[in-house]
Amino acid sequence: MKKIHVITAMIASIALITVGFLGARLLDREDNIKVSATSIEERLKKCSDLTTARLEYRGIIRYEDGDIQYINKKSFSMIYDAHIKAGIDLSQAEVSLSGKEITVTIPEPKVQDIVIDPDSLEFYDEKLALFNWTKKEDTAKAMKYAKEDAEKKAAQTDLIKQASQQAKTVVTTLLAPITEDDGEYSIKIAEQ
Repeated sequence: MKKIHVITAMIASIALITVGFLGARLLDREDNIKVSATSIEERLKKCSDLTTARLEYRGIIRYEDGDIQYINKKSFSMIYDAHIKAGIDLSQAEVSLSGKEITVTIPEPKVQDIVIDPDSLEFYDEKLALFNWTKKEDTAKAMKYAKEDAEKKAAQTDLIKQASQQAKTVVTTLLAPITEDDGEYSIKIAEQ
């Protein structure tokens, strides 16, 4: 579990540095440009999908098919590695400006992608059946089960919570040039 947090922290740090650099370039403005909610929304929309947390998961599933032992019942266990990404869609962010306070309402983070690494598959306890032995279909079904298993695991972790915290940090970093240049604006991040 520590390894997952370390990997997530490293990825988040790299993402923050990258976003900070890109944010500084995206939000670089001349003195004669006035800050408006619309201009900030447009700049955030350019970022679109933003992955803010990642989970590396190693799982095991048990696959069975058929009902008569040795005739059509087959089974195996499969170990797999899954790469799970979570984040937000910045194109759905809403910005409001009240005096010198900029409020950015970001969408709730979601699991964006689950990828099962086919090179990581390991099969154990294989029991074949006389009349039910199509290996390709079994592997495809097992991959589907592995993806469902990884989805459940992602829901059991604090991946979405981490994605939310990182998204707030990233958006604050993206808008930092506005508050640093002017010094009068403050940023408030809220979730939908």
